Amino acid sequence: MIKNENRLKKNKHFKFIYKHGSTKSTKFVALTYLKSKYSPYKVGFSVSKKIGKSVVRNKVKRRMREAFCAISSCIDQTYNYIFSAKEGIQNLTFVEIKQEIIEVLKKCNLYDNN
Repeated sequence: MIKNENRLKKNKHFKFIYKHGSTKSTKFVALTYLKSKYSPYKVGFSVSKKIGKSVVRNKVKRRMREAFCAISSCIDQTYNYIFSAKEGIQNLTFVEIKQEIIEVLKKCNLYDNN
């Protein structure tokens, strides 16, 4: 589970990262990231209504959150992250979602598997 201090909660924080951050994406996951001024990194998850009804969106968000939690020790801790789900992600398994998140982090050179 992601610690409370590491969660993005406020809409203004999401908007700031979207406006000033850089974006990379894979087929099913988009990552917007921004260098943080503060020590604990922050992470947020966004799932559009295009993905499905609320049950499906919440399931996707839970899987993304848990996949990120599993690899959080291997990421660059000096950035803030927003992971956005794309259409088709609802058909992926947990392992495939985890691979998508790792792949998008590697594209940004923010993942270190040591």
